[in-house]
Amino acid sequence: MRAGPEPSRTANGSVAMKDRGWRLRAERAERGLTEDALAREMRRWAELHGAPRPDITANAVAEWEEGARPLDSTALRLLWLALETPNDGWADVDVDVWSLFRPARREASDRARRREFLGSVASIGNPEALDADRLDAVLDETVRVDPRVVESLGVVARQFNRRWGLEAPHVMRRQMHVHLEVILTLLDHAMGGDLRRDLESAAATTAANAGSVSILVGRPDTAAVYLQLALRWARDADDAEGEAAALLFSSRLYSHVCPARPTGDPARAQALLEAADHRLRRRTAPVANAWVLLRAAEEVAGADELAAFRLADEADRLVATAGSVPADGVCSRWSADLQIAYRGNINVLAGRPASGIPLLEAALAAFGKERVATRPMATADLAGAYAQLGEIDHACTLLGEALRQAEAAGLPDPVMRVRRIRDQRLGAHASHAAVRELDERLSAGAGVP
Repeated sequence: MRAGPEPSRTANGSVAMKDRGWRLRAERAERGLTEDALAREMRRWAELHGAPRPDITANAVAEWEEGARPLDSTALRLLWLALETPNDGWADVDVDVWSLFRPARREASDRARRREFLGSVASIGNPEALDADRLDAVLDETVRVDPRVVESLGVVARQFNRRWGLEAPHVMRRQMHVHLEVILTLLDHAMGGDLRRDLESAAATTAANAGSVSILVGRPDTAAVYLQLALRWARDADDAEGEAAALLFSSRLYSHVCPARPTGDPARAQALLEAADHRLRRRTAPVANAWVLLRAAEEVAGADELAAFRLADEADRLVATAGSVPADGVCSRWSADLQIAYRGNINVLAGRPASGIPLLEAALAAFGKERVATRPMATADLAGAYAQLGEIDHACTLLGEALRQAEAAGLPDPVMRVRRIRDQRLGAHASHAAVRELDERLSAGAGVP
């Protein structure tokens, strides 16, 4: 909800809605929600918090809007969530994500957690990336937020992507989450517009990376929350690349090509990618734009081969004119071998396995050890290409290798890719000995930590 004057409160801390209900009615109408729909969304968020609120009904919303009923502090938080962070039916969200929605307040454990966080990111960025004492002072509100602190938090946010594959996924997720908590605490402080936009941009970058990692570790609903937040912060900061990254990673949640969930929504995935392309306009952040176009090409390759190759060609053009790859940020891990892997899979999805195989094999040979998620996915894609050519034994060997790689990295997401390729490319060969052996591994949960 839009910021406004501090609402008056009753003796028990509830918000008095007299003369304020019209604002709620306007916000609800702007979003096309009925009173019942808004109440339902609030109850769903309450259930996700583990504290059901059956008392929040359409009648309660009507009474709030009429100013006849005060709004308690918990309901106020649920109202904000329902209006500002649309719930797409998320049912399996990690508990710690909800700390991003609680009102900022200092707790006894804050200093210890802050020191733990500072120690964990000591190796990220420049040696002076974070000044522990300075950050403590700012968070404790003994000094004002200043450019030095904001810049240091931005440095850390832009370095997270470079750490992926070098540290355990659960460590990365924890670092990014605490980093977000620190940034959000600072955003509650008074500061100039430029500093606020820089902090919002840092929050968007961190949340987008946290969303991407959450997908890879098999937490799509948690990823959806992070990515929704990333999208909002990027828009608040007018950060085109951050907004496009949030849309790009969100497309994975609905993809039928690289699904993060058992069921997909291809039309929604394409719409998200089109929105990302439109935001960048083929001029801003060319490497990010190329990544968006290659993902879009994957999504359409099976239905429109010519459109897919046009998108891939445009991505090649953008990369060729981009100059050097960004040294940090979301696209810092971009490389020629990743671009080749996308090209290979687009060929496979378009029904040209013989053209895709050499590209995928060349990319796999060039991948560094830090490609802990991309390697098993590309290996599975290569298996799908060989399956199309009728080389069933080799396809199963490659899918087994992809499972082993995913298991070693502790990443469930590539396993879903293996399952999809097995079902699509080897469904007619269920009686083949190699396929039966692969099915036994999948049934036993191989590759899932």
